[in-house]
Amino acid sequence: MKMKIRCPSCGRLYSFLIPPRCSCGERLEISYDYEKVDPFRWRNREPGVWRYRELLPDVPEVVSLREGGTPLIRAKLGRELGLNVFIKDETRNPTGSFRDRLATVAVSHGMLHAENGFVVASNGNAAASLAAYAARAGRPAYTVVPKLIEQGKLNQIVALGAKIIRYGESVDEGISYAEGLAEGKGLYNVTPESNLVGLEGQKTLAFELWEDLKPTHVIIPTGSGSNLYSIYKGFVELIEVGAVEEMPKLIAVQAEKCSPIASEVLGTEPKAEPTKALALYVKSPVMKELALEAIHASGGTAVLVGEDELDLGQRLLAGEGIFAEYASSVIVPALLKLAEENYFERDDRIALIVTSSGLKGHYSESREKFTVGGTKLEILRLLSGRSMYGYEIWEALEKPLKYQAVYQHLRELESMGLIEETHRRGRRVYYGLTERGRRFLETMG
Repeated sequence: MKMKIRCPSCGRLYSFLIPPRCSCGERLEISYDYEKVDPFRWRNREPGVWRYRELLPDVPEVVSLREGGTPLIRAKLGRELGLNVFIKDETRNPTGSFRDRLATVAVSHGMLHAENGFVVASNGNAAASLAAYAARAGRPAYTVVPKLIEQGKLNQIVALGAKIIRYGESVDEGISYAEGLAEGKGLYNVTPESNLVGLEGQKTLAFELWEDLKPTHVIIPTGSGSNLYSIYKGFVELIEVGAVEEMPKLIAVQAEKCSPIASEVLGTEPKAEPTKALALYVKSPVMKELALEAIHASGGTAVLVGEDELDLGQRLLAGEGIFAEYASSVIVPALLKLAEENYFERDDRIALIVTSSGLKGHYSESREKFTVGGTKLEILRLLSGRSMYGYEIWEALEKPLKYQAVYQHLRELESMGLIEETHRRGRRVYYGLTERGRRFLETMG
């Protein structure tokens, strides 16, 4: 079944290689012959993205790593809230994130035009996905990533053989750079903002949610807005094929520090600052209008989450057996806020989308949380009471430890941003906790 690519404004049709916008400036739309789709035939097929092939582009050969078909888990937290809450665990995808859904479709679709390879602009997850799927396809991959990116994602991209180009502070600046690279080197660009085909893979999240839950609400971590819009498009198509009658309410969750979409919904002043939830650090999302359309058309809303709530979200998800990156962990404080406001009814079915694994993070505070122990932790607890100098700390530790080793620990804690020099008296340098150090101690209990 051929997908149709057309401009909703001037009606112009496009073929295999597509830009994101028509020559008239309107964003293109992808559709199918919905009358010929029987969604109940999907039940007899293996789980995964390509289970829904009638609503995906025709491709010469599927490049797959068995993505999709991720589990839906009833949340213990829901019982405590008196609500029906389920977690869609996208960390189970091959590279640990929902972007594998995008990569399998975009790479499969682009193979005939990717002799020189593929390129993507990404803040980490889509780059890791492209690296894996391009490797599987035997084609080179170029990833344009910002300077602010978690080390774990960089390690993953390098291990999978992709070429890394560091450009700009956030992913926003890399999109046009990737477009230029695609044109100059003859690469197939799979960046969601530059090629709509990959989003067709992401929409299969909606199909799985329909099959497993038929949710009334879906809570989605939101950076660029592409996943939010993809899920919306998936439910629109389920309505088109007669599988559902009503759209679930879609709820966008953003960090308070970077809130271009949520602030528009809530009528607050938007911010565009770096956040610990780096995958949500998208200052000027190209897909903002489409994301807003998805929220408004579904009757949904948006929630802002503070930096101090990210650890709580991560810990509560860990209590469910899921280790999620900060950008995914925002869904839990969002759920708690909405529940406190009595936003939900008792019989609602609420889906939380965990988009990416915490193993991809390796940001400094996550590393500290799992590796700062023993002597370093004792030093932090000593400094929580008052400022102290090295010899004084050594005496207070009462451990068989060399005096010089205390200063090594102090240097490392200072490099982590957990302690700082407070003052000097003669040759004595006194140290105290930073605000970050105090927050860290609080999370350690």
